[in-house]
Amino acid sequence: MKYLLLFLSFSLLAQNHVRVIPVYGQPQAKRISIEQVVLHIRDLKAKSASKYGEAVDYYYKKIASAGKLQWIEKLEEFSLDPDCPAKLKSKINEQIHRIRTLQIGEKVPEIQAEEFLLSQYILDKPEVLLLFYSPSCFHCTELLVDLIPYSEKKQLPVIAIQIDQDMNPWTFPTHWKTIKADEKVRKEYGVFSTPSLFLIQGNSMRISGIPENLTELKDFEHLF
Repeated sequence: MKYLLLFLSFSLLAQNHVRVIPVYGQPQAKRISIEQVVLHIRDLKAKSASKYGEAVDYYYKKIASAGKLQWIEKLEEFSLDPDCPAKLKSKINEQIHRIRTLQIGEKVPEIQAEEFLLSQYILDKPEVLLLFYSPSCFHCTELLVDLIPYSEKKQLPVIAIQIDQDMNPWTFPTHWKTIKADEKVRKEYGVFSTPSLFLIQGNSMRISGIPENLTELKDFEHLF
């Protein structure tokens, strides 16, 4: 038991220090963790105002593209700094607000697109997966390769919500519903990067889970 606890502690520590972010201004450097990102931005803040702002914008984009939404909150120290010249400060703050608002147990906003109404569509379904995606998003492609056969196997209803006007090369299963989201929907759901996933209850429209990938989605299999 002692060794199991030690292993779990080590695993959690390793997860918190995942090195997946390229270094600002150092394209040849090794990737760094979110903790090192914060330290790097603090260092640049003390040296150069312009690089301080550029670094905040750069790291935000990299974190968002990596799909690590929970890490974006780590940038609040800088996005709330009145002296920070970052161009994306408002966008960062909006996303942090949405991350903190849409949590498990919260009711999701209504989605209406032409003749589609979310509350009506999901009414007779136990659980539904909302997938916000972009056809040009590499991480979306990686997810869809595995999510499509998985959803078919589990008969999990999926609403694929495209956030842009790019041509969609994907052919989705018949039990998927495809719609396009306008800016209002994207803001209400706090979708600033793709893919973004919400598992919701059909009868209540409340969030059952906010998985970041297929592995995390499988943790909720008992619900559908």
